Formats: sequence, structure tokens, C-alpha cells
Amino acid sequence: MHVTYARDEKFFVGEKIISLRKTARPQFTYTDFPCYVSQTFYILKPKDVNLKYLLGLLNSRVIYFWLDKKGKKQGDQLQVDKQPLLKIPIRTINFDDPADVARHDKMVALVERMLGLHKKLAAATIPADKELYQRQIEATDRQIDALVYELYGLPEEEIGAVEEQNH
Repeated sequence: MHVTYARDEKFFVGEKIISLRKTARPQFTYTDFPCYVSQTFYILKPKDVNLKYLLGLLNSRVIYFWLDKKGKKQGDQLQVDKQPLLKIPIRTINFDDPADVARHDKMVALVERMLGLHKKLAAATIPADKELYQRQIEATDRQIDALVYELYGLPEEEIGAVEEQNH
């Protein structure tokens, strides 16, 4: 995975994942349009992984747990910069294994759904619609986390530790 400060124009255009460098919780965002950001953000543009698959992993409870326990911190804030990002154990996909491909495709579909729901939430003006979209976002988030637990093969006791930290 290639991680960089946003200085060269090629990092601002096209598909990318943007991350706050200092945050209480990981906040990774997908963009596919020109997006110019300051050095308070990192831009990820890996060539060897589907960005929507990666986004699902990076925003999961598992990666938050990992960053909290193994990543860098400044006080109570996670420091999500080059070194911690490169050390995250990204679950790669074996594209020769149909089950792995199915999990990859399901993650991409869930992330696409999540991105669509966030757009609808941002555009909603009626409180009932906002509440509906927020509930759908939370449900999709739980589905993504369940898929990440499956991808990493976490046993129940480890899932319990991750869930406990995230409440």
C-alpha cells in the first residue's frame, strides 16, 4: 500500500482514500473526484487493492481496535500516519478462492451501499428521512463489521474484545 502526504497533483485527482492524521476514531473517506486537502490528511492510493474493499476494512471496528492497541497515539488521539498505516494487517484476497472472491465482492457492495446512504443522509431535509438513513447506515456498518470478523477469522472471544472497546 502506498501512503503519502498530499503534495503532488496526481494524489489529488482520481480515486483515493483520505484519512485524518489525528483522530479519536479512524475516519477514512473515499473520493473519486479532484479533492485538495491540507497536510492534516493522508491520501492513500494503493494500486494493488480495490479501494472500496480497503475502505471497508479501514473503517471497521477491527482496524480501530488494532490502531488503538498497536498504532501510534498522541494523548487520546490516534495518529494515523505513514508508519501505523503501513503496519495495519490488511486481509488480502485470494482471487483463486471463490469464497474469498465472494467476501471481497460483498465488502465492495456494502461499502458502495454505505457511500450511497451517506449521500442520501447529507441531502435529506426531513427529520424522518434522516433518521431512516442513519438507521440504515448503522445496520450496514454492523454488516461490514461482521464481514471483517469473518475475513480475519476472529473467534468469539476476540470479537467480544473488539465489541467491548467500541462501546
